[in-house]
Amino acid sequence: MMQIIRNTATAIIASSAHTATSPNLALHHCPRNSYQKWLGSRSPIVRQNSSLMFSSTDAPDVMKRIVLIGGGHAHVQVIKALNARAIPQNVHVTLIDLQSNASYSGMVPGCVSKLYTLDQVQIDLKALAKWAGTEFICGKVVGMTLPPLNNNYVTQKLVRVEIADESTADNAPTIKDIPFDVVSIDIGSTTRQFTTVPGASQYCISTRPISDLVRRIEAEERLLMEKFSTKADSCETRVVVVGGGAAGIELSMAMRARWECINGSDNSTTKHKLSITLLDSNDELMPGESTACREALKNVMGKYRIEVLHSVLVNKVTSTHVHVAPSKESGNIKQQNKEVLYTHCIWAAGAEGDCCEMTNRKSPPKAGVYAVRSGPILIQNLMRSLNVDYTDKAEDLIEYVPQDDFLKLLMCGDGSALGFRFGIPLYGKWVWDLKNHIDQMFMDLFKVDRLLLETKRGKYDTSQYDSLVERHTQLNPEDAAILLQSDDGVDFQDAWNILRDMIASNDYKEEVLSCISSNT
Repeated sequence: MMQIIRNTATAIIASSAHTATSPNLALHHCPRNSYQKWLGSRSPIVRQNSSLMFSSTDAPDVMKRIVLIGGGHAHVQVIKALNARAIPQNVHVTLIDLQSNASYSGMVPGCVSKLYTLDQVQIDLKALAKWAGTEFICGKVVGMTLPPLNNNYVTQKLVRVEIADESTADNAPTIKDIPFDVVSIDIGSTTRQFTTVPGASQYCISTRPISDLVRRIEAEERLLMEKFSTKADSCETRVVVVGGGAAGIELSMAMRARWECINGSDNSTTKHKLSITLLDSNDELMPGESTACREALKNVMGKYRIEVLHSVLVNKVTSTHVHVAPSKESGNIKQQNKEVLYTHCIWAAGAEGDCCEMTNRKSPPKAGVYAVRSGPILIQNLMRSLNVDYTDKAEDLIEYVPQDDFLKLLMCGDGSALGFRFGIPLYGKWVWDLKNHIDQMFMDLFKVDRLLLETKRGKYDTSQYDSLVERHTQLNPEDAAILLQSDDGVDFQDAWNILRDMIASNDYKEEVLSCISSNT
């Protein structure tokens, strides 16, 4: 997500990573005490458009400094595009992050299910920054210095950083002040209620930070295998996943795929048993989807033997049980207080802690696609805000308008996936192939060994990473409908072309949907 904050001679731009969130471009006055609140949180969003004032009297050779706080999905695009060979020589870019690697959230469930290694789902921020000529600082932002709103005097603007793994002679942390002309915040999110529900942080595995999630599961797996190797009696592994959103759904299927081979399933004849339970606060999973999509999801959860408890909220976690009560927003009066037995609990209750919020429209869902799509807009607005863009005026900032809907792809863990678009469900191996292709396309953008130095100064890439280069021959609606409803033998590229054509032409979309309706 992105946001520009107006303040006399400065602009603060916040953009979302992740993971997970990302709405619209915004300009607004910001209370002084809110800066630290933003920096202490773990994710962003966006707001409204307005005018922004910049000085155009600076000499051409005056150094302009961009500071990027966090290596989220939008910022990695900024680093790649605004490399030292593309931007003016008087522009300096600094990236600050606590970690030298950033996990791509869209591939993490695949990593949990062992379809990817941890290295395959991480972007090497340090290597990318080095390639781009961006200064990389490993550390934590602990403060920011700005001139008073009513002060017209020139005051240096600083981001204060506590440098990681460094301390002074008296063991005090090393502090460094980083000057900036414009700063962008893209620091991701925390897991909702993980620190407020009693026992959750003590006994559960959180989905944030993402790299810790994978390592914690790997550690639990080693302990589990040691237990199996020494225990003569049969035992049951009970995995409980808290959160009925996309992350919880994917992780429940990922754990089924990961531990099925070492445990056996809950209805198999092997010695050790595995059960997976998903706790959902709503009356049904993904209630915003169409009836056909919800029914398809229900069938998939049944296929992978995921028990779903609806209309419950967790109010306490002990070492052996997750205590749940009926959710207040639910109309299901049959659901009573109960204790759910578990051996391993994953907390995937959604994201919170965004840097900013949209005010000119309803904020979109907490989905990484919005952060990815906002990246190219952020690239342009950072350069325009410095008044060093080669072709555009500083005041001509671009408003980010989030798309109304997007292709949702849920990994099933076994080389197949379930997708939703235009209210129709998509399922099969080709859906996984499509998801894998899209994710790999994005990750390939930041692999230093594949990046070329062909960028010419003043020509930085602001295209969407999956934009079409060549058009294909459009399939007739009848054949398109049959292909989208098929599983075996479907080329994911053909299916993707159909979906893109449906996005590009409302008439074609309606024809295909009509054919699908006639076939069902």
